[in-house]
Amino acid sequence: MKAPYRPLIPCLLERLVSGPHGEALAGDLIEQYENGRSSGWFWRQAVLAILISGARDRTSGTRAIFPCLVLLILVIATAVRHPASVTGAGRLLLVEDVALLVGYAAFAGWVRQQRGLKTRSALEAGGQAALVIAAIFIANHIVWSFIPLSSRAAYFASGAGVTLIMLGLFGAAGSAAWSQTRSVFWGAVAGTWCASAAILYALSFAFSLNYFLGPKAIPRLRDAFLASGLTDAGAFVVQNGLRAASEDLIRMPLTAAFVGLAGALANAWLTTRPRRVLLVLAWFSTLIFVLGALVLWYSGSLGRADRPPFIVAGTAAASIALCGAHPICSRLLRHGREIPRPRGDIRE
Repeated sequence: MKAPYRPLIPCLLERLVSGPHGEALAGDLIEQYENGRSSGWFWRQAVLAILISGARDRTSGTRAIFPCLVLLILVIATAVRHPASVTGAGRLLLVEDVALLVGYAAFAGWVRQQRGLKTRSALEAGGQAALVIAAIFIANHIVWSFIPLSSRAAYFASGAGVTLIMLGLFGAAGSAAWSQTRSVFWGAVAGTWCASAAILYALSFAFSLNYFLGPKAIPRLRDAFLASGLTDAGAFVVQNGLRAASEDLIRMPLTAAFVGLAGALANAWLTTRPRRVLLVLAWFSTLIFVLGALVLWYSGSLGRADRPPFIVAGTAAASIALCGAHPICSRLLRHGREIPRPRGDIRE
């Protein structure tokens, strides 16, 4: 007679298999093991189940853990390669980044452990939007690193354009999460998760690029390098990357939580509005967005010291319009699919 199975495997399955089926899968494997399967088969199936569930995890909770680990390794490796980068303020930046990444890993682990179908649907909305944002960030980073931007339109697309797309997807994630859960809390969580996963993907790519091609970024950062007082160009690139990562890891989730909440609230408010109101809001939101984009465009013609008020005003106006884009479009499409009722009473 076989010895009883070890409790370690079902515990691992329940915790490491993402989605709502970890406990059921553990029970099925245990039953087959007790019916004659070998211990080797049991371990292989457990590991395979964990890997497959991670690949199929649409919340991106499992996938986000990998770039988080890559970032931790790269941050430490670049600091060891260029010790001058972590002297003085650089040491504090290194500690701050490591602490933030540990928190991000814990957040990703919490996301992948969610079992409820509605909550997972809300997190899936954030995870899918994160993939789009990450792809845009990576493409933008490649352009910024290797392709000279000579026109004002290119600078606008690389800066304000990317930011506006990001804000629109934060709002869409919150709106979609509310549609699944009817909870503004999960709308804010979906927006936060969207930003968290996206920044992990983007930063892991940027740090990998800087690790292998760091000195090539110096021509773009020449003025800042000369003002930094550092003599090691590689150390400056590392310290600049640590500072940018620290700012993004804090700023993006906070912004996304607010915009995701706004998207959820907009969806909740628009739920019972008639089609004519939705059409008016669609035209009005488009106008507000265009005005905000024009203000941002105008700010590019000003001196650096004169830009902040126009940047804040333009971004705020465009963000308000973008928060309503997903709920307005989804409601209009739903109204369009509804079958109109006959005006007369056709019953005999």
